Amino acid sequence: MWKYKVYIPTAEEIQRTARAVIRVLQEHDFECCLIGSTAAAIYGAENRNPRDVDVVILNASRHNPKPNPGQILNLSPSEGETELEEIKNLIIENSCSDFYLKPSKDPTAKYQILYYILTPSVTDPSNPLHRACKVDLLLPGVLGIPQILPPESIHHDAYFPELPLIPFLVLLTLKVRAWSEHRVHYQARMRDKVKYEESDIKELLDLGVNEYMVRVRQLEAWVGKTWVREMKEYVKIYVEMNPKSQNMWEEMGFAVKSEWSLPPEA
Repeated sequence: MWKYKVYIPTAEEIQRTARAVIRVLQEHDFECCLIGSTAAAIYGAENRNPRDVDVVILNASRHNPKPNPGQILNLSPSEGETELEEIKNLIIENSCSDFYLKPSKDPTAKYQILYYILTPSVTDPSNPLHRACKVDLLLPGVLGIPQILPPESIHHDAYFPELPLIPFLVLLTLKVRAWSEHRVHYQARMRDKVKYEESDIKELLDLGVNEYMVRVRQLEAWVGKTWVREMKEYVKIYVEMNPKSQNMWEEMGFAVKSEWSLPPEA
């Protein structure tokens, strides 16, 4: 069994990993985009460095009927895992051995973890000089990711045009969703994520208002009102806990006033 050691990739290594996995997926006609901390960093977030690369594969599912825009589907875990494992193996077989799979730390898990090799001259994971970056593949409908993201919604940064990014407001609202769920999670390790997510949200809020000037109406046109309505409930919880952020959310088009702030009925 391999020993698991913590290695934090550099910004250049994260970018290299992202380019490599996106390239392989696109060569096999998969539509995909970056999500998570890597997407946040490319959008301009600077509060922390990504530790891995998260990719959403937008057109992978063969097991579900085509949903309506904004519809939130609960994918079968077994079907989703099977499909992702097939895609991981495809990446391994078509990447000139730049990637490899490791067993999960969880002995009961049926999935393996995908890694991109950062040290081409040291490919053996058991070698102490070996370095690799973890890659997480995700499907729409999982972790609140919208089931449909039209091509025109995918963002391409001027400095990294080859790296497609999940829409900014999807990234921000999913971060708020994660914050909301982690703060009441029964596991301490999940609650420990809250302080980092709060920093992420504050920085992304500033970028959304002052740099990207995003509006929720545009998001509704892309993913549908149903999905946006669900995300608004998480945003309201965030504003109740962080009232100073209310003006920024409202500037982006979110109606987040609490019932307690409304004038009494006559």
